[in-house]
Amino acid sequence: MGIGGALVFRRKIGAMKTKLLIAAGLAAMMSTPALAQQACLRVGQIYNWKVLDNETLVVEDLTHNKFRLGLMGYCPNLAFKQKVGFKSIGGTQLSCLTPGDQVVIHDRVTGGPCPIRTIETYTPEMEKADKALEAQKHS
Repeated sequence: MGIGGALVFRRKIGAMKTKLLIAAGLAAMMSTPALAQQACLRVGQIYNWKVLDNETLVVEDLTHNKFRLGLMGYCPNLAFKQKVGFKSIGGTQLSCLTPGDQVVIHDRVTGGPCPIRTIETYTPEMEKADKALEAQKHS
């Protein structure tokens, strides 16, 4: 094989490697549906929120998608707050809230923020179950 033939052979090998890397990357993305369906509540798109208890909030974004935020432990007097803030480690309005970010409340007694433990899409089934539980508490 001459020099020209060797160059063509190397190009073909390089092209094959590139195709294999692309295929491997696509296969990895398809095999991890949790990443593709991860809930993304953007800090700058928060529209409304509701307290379920002192450890759980339901937050609605501007497109009316709902998310349930589980907090790390008890967040005192959360149900009585008229204002809460959300602080993301990402630091921009486009950042998605992630575990470890904070729900910020201003309380003279307990002070500080309440770290977020979990964020999940709040489905209609979850909402129905929460409403049934709330009705059961009041009956």
